[in-house]
Amino acid sequence: MNSAKKYISDMRNAVCSRRHLLDPDSIYYGIEGHKRLARETGYALNDFSKSERDELIQESYRNVYLPGCDFKPLMNAEEWSDVLLSQVK
Repeated sequence: MNSAKKYISDMRNAVCSRRHLLDPDSIYYGIEGHKRLARETGYALNDFSKSERDELIQESYRNVYLPGCDFKPLMNAEEWSDVLLSQVK
């Protein structure tokens, strides 16, 4: 599980430090941008075991997406999970 925790930490740092989800000039801005981030995150889940994936889905919403959009999400946890899972093989 160490790799999953590191992944979440790295994602949070990348998303939150640059405020990608709040920057109108970012490809991650707005609902389509938020979905793009979820798809990209979901694709990365293919590199983890099933148990790590389950943890990452929960953790990525709470610890990456919510802080990344300053706790004003455009997607709820279920929508986030659905978009993530659409990329899992």
